[in-house]
Amino acid sequence: MEKPLLSGETSGHRRPSGFTRRSDAITYGSSYQKAAALVDLAEDGLGLPEQILDQSSFQSSSNLYFIFTRVDIIWTLNYFALIILNFLEKPLWCAKYSVDSCRNRDYYYLGQLPYLTGEESIIYEGITLIILMIHTFFPISYEGFQIHWKSCLNRFKVICLIILVADFVVYALYLSLVAFDSLPFRLAPYIRVVFFILSIRELRSTIVILAGMLGTYLNVLALGLLFLLFSSWVAYVMFEDTEEGKTVFTSFGTTLYQMFILFTTSNNPDVWIPAYKASRWFCLFFVLYVLLGVYFVTNLILAVVYDSFKGQLVKQVSEMDQLRKSMLQKAFKLLDKSNVGFIRKDQCIQLFEELNKYRTLPKISREEFELIFDELDDSHDFKINLDEFTDLCNAIALRFQKEDTPSCLEKFPSFYHSSLSKGLKAFVRSRKFGYVISFILVVNLFAVIIETTLDIENNSAQKVWQEVEFVFGWIYVLEMALKVYSFGFENYWRDGQNRFDFLITWIIVIGETMTFISPQGLTFLSNGEWIRYLLLARVLRLVRILLYVKQYRAFVTTFLTLIPSLMPYLGMIFCVLCIYCTLGVQIFGGIVNAGNPYLEQTDLAEDDYLLFNFNDYPNGMVTLFNLVVLGNWQVWMQSYKELTGTFWTLVYFISFYLITVLLLFNLVIAFVLEAFFAEMDLESSENCEEENEFKKSDRCTFDSKNLALSAESSSFSELENTYSLENWLTSIRDDLVPIPNIQMKALCWLAVYSCSCSYQVELAAYGFGLFMVSKKLISPFFSGHCSFECSKSQSQRVDALLHHMLGAELNQPQCSNPSP
Repeated sequence: MEKPLLSGETSGHRRPSGFTRRSDAITYGSSYQKAAALVDLAEDGLGLPEQILDQSSFQSSSNLYFIFTRVDIIWTLNYFALIILNFLEKPLWCAKYSVDSCRNRDYYYLGQLPYLTGEESIIYEGITLIILMIHTFFPISYEGFQIHWKSCLNRFKVICLIILVADFVVYALYLSLVAFDSLPFRLAPYIRVVFFILSIRELRSTIVILAGMLGTYLNVLALGLLFLLFSSWVAYVMFEDTEEGKTVFTSFGTTLYQMFILFTTSNNPDVWIPAYKASRWFCLFFVLYVLLGVYFVTNLILAVVYDSFKGQLVKQVSEMDQLRKSMLQKAFKLLDKSNVGFIRKDQCIQLFEELNKYRTLPKISREEFELIFDELDDSHDFKINLDEFTDLCNAIALRFQKEDTPSCLEKFPSFYHSSLSKGLKAFVRSRKFGYVISFILVVNLFAVIIETTLDIENNSAQKVWQEVEFVFGWIYVLEMALKVYSFGFENYWRDGQNRFDFLITWIIVIGETMTFISPQGLTFLSNGEWIRYLLLARVLRLVRILLYVKQYRAFVTTFLTLIPSLMPYLGMIFCVLCIYCTLGVQIFGGIVNAGNPYLEQTDLAEDDYLLFNFNDYPNGMVTLFNLVVLGNWQVWMQSYKELTGTFWTLVYFISFYLITVLLLFNLVIAFVLEAFFAEMDLESSENCEEENEFKKSDRCTFDSKNLALSAESSSFSELENTYSLENWLTSIRDDLVPIPNIQMKALCWLAVYSCSCSYQVELAAYGFGLFMVSKKLISPFFSGHCSFECSKSQSQRVDALLHHMLGAELNQPQCSNPSP
């Protein structure tokens, strides 16, 4: 029997016994298992300290380390539980007025989230604290105290944990009424947010970036302060003897305060109306100030800060790339025992098999082994050198489109492959069917609008439209059945959009059916209100109409890609809001209440903003959101200054503006702009590549000189550029084309069949097993080439976006300081 053309790919190959866990591989595994573990560590960015690798206790340390990582979901949920606790705790100010003060929610304009009782709060916080202590100190068991304590991050965690424990003890004593009767503030809500930041690597990285650019931000902020001081002094002097000076700019401090608010345009033009009434020429000063402040100084601050941000981001991305490259180099050296500078294909295949056993990366199917190898083998020499190997993590992260699974109806070929069945399947798979469904969705949208309007008006005609909705539900069931029939259920279920349609359709149809059976709504499934919401969710499928338009498709794809890349920065803004919310509740909690005689004199009461207060955590977060978007934010600042009677209140609001609005929020906006254009550029280049691939695959012709090799090439020359794909398949299969040996015939089969972009070719008739089509194996024999469809994972897409954004900076050589 002939040897397989591609070694190591037959389905009958028996796998060697191996270790099922990454810890076993590192401790006493083979070189392939150790290399696979290092590849996994390279992708994670986390691992055992290098000092442990040479210690005698390495085996026990590695086992403890992977026990720690297996329960990572517990640590993650615990950190989110810490944040949720802030929302559920009863504010401390409640005890100042009366025991039951916080129960009167209308009197104190409180939120609607329930509060934990004292006992519930102690139990909740105690459990989270115990888990937090385990998570903080468990790494000492595998790192050792000395190595663990060298890390600044670990030392900071221990300090925060000590503060958290001390605060918990004090709070428990306060609730027991043994030691003291009042507790003015707590540190725990702040420390919980700090632990949340320290637990998420992306948030930690964002903190490092912001710390690195802090000096630049303070410098440019000082420039803006000078502009504000100078403009305020000019305004104070200019309007000293005018109505503006007597009513608005009464002192330099007041002028500075009003000009700062005008810098944010929140009080424009109210603040300069008296001056404008006195003389229309005074508007020139204020217009010039707003133009310079808003459109020059603010954007200058943003430009300088974002440039510093990019510099810090480049430094961080470069360090991450170097770390990944270092780990992969170590893995490569483990495989390249002979120091030949490359690893063979069979070695890569074995590495992929080991990666499937104990890695955290997405699982690799055997069908994708060849495709991943092709992605790595840029030189087409069937060998992977060190430079190619360093791209392993990206190649593994690729998601290859799987070959369609045969439908179970293939068991009835006379029926399933009849001319009528083929025509029906072709129609369902065509765009025309999609257009028909989209048209039905549009009609359904109007039906939902009419039915909802009639329901609001209590019109009896609503029942007719409910029956129309019932008909639409079964139309979608028919659509689902046709797709399952045409594609097969497994192929149908592979698409996330189809899964969404499947679940929504059946829930709605069952609910509507129960409504007709039980019109009084006695069952949960026949609840008409939530069925209406599901109907609106089904109409959301209309969004896919945008995907039919090329320009809109690019926008939608870009938007979906930007969301994960923005999460660290949005998460940072959320954490800042949490810290300021805790501070606001402790400082301003309880001030806004129906019994406060000074409240009616403030703008909060006049503008009906009383519900937006700092009396509890949920309300405080909503209020801070209003401050972030600068929606009349001076109303809260001025009102709380009047209620507290101190100018120190301004420090709270102004510092919040400088940190969140002027720094973080503008930074996010600038990042979105640049990331959007970078993503559009990536999307455009990928679309061009796809179009080129499509054009090439439209005309896949053989290069007979390369393909024939030493065989007689005359027959190939005669057939070159004259046979279609079907003719080639038929001719080679039926020996109409004289090919000298069976291996060349197998290669021709692989080459021709690859033009149809199918993954597998069955050559059992020639004595071969199941072969993978390798695009890099086939491409030398084509004047064009056919590629396999693949997509990038979310993390890989974000990584590609960052590298594309920072391409110029990353490729720029580092300047070395000249020696004295």
